[in-house]
Amino acid sequence: MKKTLLALFLIGSVAVNAQETTPKMVIENYIKAIGGQDAINSIKDFSMELTAEMQGQSMSMVVKKKMPNKFLTVVTVDGMGEVNNTVFDGEKGKVSGMGQEQMVEGEDAKKLAAQGNIIGEIQYLDDLGKLSYLGKENIDGVECHALKILNAAGEAKEYYEVESGLKKRQINDIESPMGKMTVTIDYADYKAVGGIKFPHVLKQDMGMMAFDFKTKEILVNSNLDDSLFEVK
Repeated sequence: MKKTLLALFLIGSVAVNAQETTPKMVIENYIKAIGGQDAINSIKDFSMELTAEMQGQSMSMVVKKKMPNKFLTVVTVDGMGEVNNTVFDGEKGKVSGMGQEQMVEGEDAKKLAAQGNIIGEIQYLDDLGKLSYLGKENIDGVECHALKILNAAGEAKEYYEVESGLKKRQINDIESPMGKMTVTIDYADYKAVGGIKFPHVLKQDMGMMAFDFKTKEILVNSNLDDSLFEVK
């Protein structure tokens, strides 16, 4: 009888452990939800144009990326022109706008390099030790898995929907000219482009400013020229 009870206890313990959620499970479910590893590997370059309203002014953002880690981001505001232009050639970068310009090299360049990944979450699987599972949280009525992420840019929290597997929210603490700032980005309206589901609405809250970016166009594998990512 004792042996039977012990066996039942062990079976029950295995069943409970098998259901424990890990960061690896959450990220793998996300990759599957957006289209799968093979579809992601097939994407060599990516372009996206978004628009938003900021304090009554129209704003646009163009993002272009090319594997393995080149990228260009240009933000334009009506009446102000180009307020930010960030380019990274895979080794060094440059940030310019509002009459200022700064080269980014060495350790600081590593923070830019992470932005060059088209599907950045793929990289999480290469170093699972930097991920922690925080449990489940309710975000706008949706149950989500919460993860803590440590990367070159610092610490972030990310939330993935339990049911769909899709990424729901990301929270970053960043350093800015005004000091430390918390930036929250909500992802919504996922649609498939090139076999991958991309969010077409990004709601960004920076505390003092909040705006909704809506996707005007997304292109994949459009053969972006390397000259777009030159740092001069």
